[in-house]
Amino acid sequence: MDRDRCHYLYLIFGVALFRLVYINFVPVVPQEAYYWNYAKHLALSYFDHPPMTAWTIALCTALGGDNPFCIRLGAVFYSLGVMIIMYAVIRRLLDRSRPALKTVIIVNCSILFSLGSTIMTPDVPLMFFWALILYVLVRLRDLPKAGWWYLAGAALGLGLLSKYSAILIVPGIFLYLLFSPGQRRWLGTVHPYAALCLAAVIFLPVIIWNAQHEWASFLFQSSRRFSEMRPLRLDFFGQLLGSQAGLLTPYIFLLTIVGWFSVGLWGFRRSDDRYRLLFFLALPVYLIFTGASFKSLVKMNWMAPAYITSIIAGVIWLEEGSSGFARGMRRFQKPGLILGLFCVAASHLLPLAPVVPIRRGDTWSGWRELAARVMETKAAMGGTVFIFGQEYKIPSEIAYATPHHEKTHAGEIFGDNGLQYAYWTDCRTLIGQDAIFITSDADRYTDMNRIGRCFSSVAEDSALAIRHGSRLFRTFYIYRCYGYKGPESSGP
Repeated sequence: MDRDRCHYLYLIFGVALFRLVYINFVPVVPQEAYYWNYAKHLALSYFDHPPMTAWTIALCTALGGDNPFCIRLGAVFYSLGVMIIMYAVIRRLLDRSRPALKTVIIVNCSILFSLGSTIMTPDVPLMFFWALILYVLVRLRDLPKAGWWYLAGAALGLGLLSKYSAILIVPGIFLYLLFSPGQRRWLGTVHPYAALCLAAVIFLPVIIWNAQHEWASFLFQSSRRFSEMRPLRLDFFGQLLGSQAGLLTPYIFLLTIVGWFSVGLWGFRRSDDRYRLLFFLALPVYLIFTGASFKSLVKMNWMAPAYITSIIAGVIWLEEGSSGFARGMRRFQKPGLILGLFCVAASHLLPLAPVVPIRRGDTWSGWRELAARVMETKAAMGGTVFIFGQEYKIPSEIAYATPHHEKTHAGEIFGDNGLQYAYWTDCRTLIGQDAIFITSDADRYTDMNRIGRCFSSVAEDSALAIRHGSRLFRTFYIYRCYGYKGPESSGP
């Protein structure tokens, strides 16, 4: 075994071990608490996401309980799989261990891949199945056997069960086949199309759930995106660039984008299918979300699948590029990665050491204190009292953090979009009960008249300020609501 391969094994073992320890100490964040609630209501699919995340959490918590370690265990293993696959892909493409080792190092010097690997969200399994499809296509290039297509189809189906954006790899594969003379013959065979059919069969649980619920999830994901479109907004595009540079860290972001584009040019100039593959699998993601960023706010994580092939392309460009810019990037490689590693370390320490208040960006502080306060308020009110917030975050955290996992509700209580909560709640059964409403300074709900119309009376309680030392980290606003009358309107 060569030296670089040994270093690679030490690296992935060390990273995996660190993450298995680290995930025990960070409070469960609202997104995870929401998907944990999914797992407590197992279904074929859900209103705003496919079911893979819920199924993974349900499996892991069934084995070890409702604790942060088991909720996040799947994230560690999915991300470990991504690292292994990326190493295997670049080693097959270049037949060298050193660039493959460098790829894994770069991935772990980015906040997106490092911190994102310790939080269980739909992006984590999506990234794994996206990387698996890439590996299958690389193997198909080296060993042109039809069976690889069916493995790709299975991975696509599982990717779609993880997140709808997995579908964006399909046009990338089509363009790769179309523009690659060595692979174009597959378009004249049944196998790619049969693989798509296999993916559709695996995706059937989501289709069935939607058919049973008036296609609610598909309509929500499409109509919501169109409704968010605005006139030309250059500031949204600027926010996209800033968020990606922050998540990848500046050096890795520049390496990734310039490397991906440069290697794509090489694919055409040198007629090399390897480089075309890396270019085209990322292209639809970049085109769609960059285009959308001129009209609406694109979330930070939406670009993530494109970076799997783009980082590999960036490493190839760094290794083989002869331009002055490539030489400059090689010269600044060490300080660039040290900066990235520093940013990764800081992002891991923030949830553990409450030193700097982030306010809107703080998703981990105060949940235990809030849960304790809510239970005290509920006991003081007496009788049957339910708990709700205006969106999923606070209700999900209270459900997770309270001793007996209190049943909670969201915006469906006052006729708003309660997302998946609308499918767990029959508001008619709550009429006549009292309630506790919670909002926070991260996104405070201010239309209390609307909530007041759903109750006989509403009284604001004293706010709960979360402080560490003299610093205010966040504030929760709590309201006692009496005599629920029902929502102003119905429907999710």
